[in-house]
Amino acid sequence: MTERVVVRINAASKAQRPKQTSVERVYAFVRQGIMQFSLKPGESISDIAIAKRVGISRTPVREALRQLELEGLVLHTPHRGWMVRALQREDVENIFEIKECLEAMLVRQATKKLAPQDKAVLTKAMAKMEEATSNKDQQAWLTADDCVETTLYLAAGNPRARQIVSSLNAQWHWMWVGIIALGDRMEQSAREHKAILAKVLAGDADGAEALALSHLSSVKQSLLTVLTNFVLPLTDVLGKGFKSSPSETRSREAR
Repeated sequence: MTERVVVRINAASKAQRPKQTSVERVYAFVRQGIMQFSLKPGESISDIAIAKRVGISRTPVREALRQLELEGLVLHTPHRGWMVRALQREDVENIFEIKECLEAMLVRQATKKLAPQDKAVLTKAMAKMEEATSNKDQQAWLTADDCVETTLYLAAGNPRARQIVSSLNAQWHWMWVGIIALGDRMEQSAREHKAILAKVLAGDADGAEALALSHLSSVKQSLLTVLTNFVLPLTDVLGKGFKSSPSETRSREAR
């Protein structure tokens, strides 16, 4: 009898779960491809091929691509159609200029509003980040990093600012695995996170903000290194997407 009740409850629970719409399925499919680098910067995206792959019409595919275009992940041009957007150095500078303003504010607000349970979550996440660093476990490191940021920004109590930061991060996070693979970048970021959290947990809003800005500057420089030395040359070789401006090409050649 108990078994039948459990089965009925599980079935009802599954029935209540909202199914993904066609637009949501395509959005998730393409976004995952970009984040996992199976869709590369400058690569063309065929709405016909995606429609066949997912088994739907082209209309929801185009709607999903327009959503991704608003997030800065894809681009539509009159003659070439849809393609994965390739970041330029100017894009990175613009993104981080906004991130510095918003994240400094969020860290300051979070420092003043952290609840005891938030502090416990942050302490545990930092321990997991250090463990992942020691084990060279990139996935575990990224999970801990996400936990730290999510906890801090939720504690700040400004969902709109957090949403904007999340949208900005989506435009470059696909390169994050490449960034933390650079030399001691994982170790350096772990040290920077630990220093920021020490200030946050001590209630030092000024100190936490200053270290958060320093961390963002460090991440930006690493991102520009990956972009300049790996991503832009790859995009140029493939002959797809945005071409580097003459000034950027000269800058890379000078290096």
